[in-house]
Amino acid sequence: MLLLVVILGRLDMFDRAPTWIVGPAIAVFMLAMMAVSQWLFNRRGSNPFGKRKTTEEHVRELEQLGYLESVSFRARRAFGVEEFEDEGLHYFLELEDGRVLFLSGQYLYDYEPISDDPELNQARPFPCTEFTVRRHKKDGYVVDLVCGGTVLEPELVAPPFGAEVWRAKGVPEDGEVLTGISYEQLKRRHGGAVGEQRA
Repeated sequence: MLLLVVILGRLDMFDRAPTWIVGPAIAVFMLAMMAVSQWLFNRRGSNPFGKRKTTEEHVRELEQLGYLESVSFRARRAFGVEEFEDEGLHYFLELEDGRVLFLSGQYLYDYEPISDDPELNQARPFPCTEFTVRRHKKDGYVVDLVCGGTVLEPELVAPPFGAEVWRAKGVPEDGEVLTGISYEQLKRRHGGAVGEQRA
């Protein structure tokens, strides 16, 4: 917007145009640019000014388009890692076959217990012994988790991964299944004696 004013000023447009038209012309241009940005930065078929789709509606739409990938897991135990900045929560889950699943992201906050808001209170649904991760096939983001089985209270919540761990790319990718290291080794490495023990 400021660039437009500078360009028009350099071209002496403010001196040539009637003063009553300059303000409305800039306002119309600004509204047009807002409309263009809404068109550019929103998904096709979405309504940026309308009601948001529920998770169920979004899941149905992705299933119809063939964009939903579902992977089921069975877990024995889990521990969490606090976020470093705003990347979201992290969980290491020991699977029944001994491998370790790493989940990480803002979406995990949807599955945390809430006890301080009567309208939104919920018990912890995740981590749990049986669950399905539903991801967008093309974009890779988690659409939702379908929780089942028994809830697994995290054994501990470890301190955040430090800056040096992030720099060394020592944090697994969301959804990565780790095979070269055991759950106990990960828990010792990340939790040590510093993590908050949970009963």
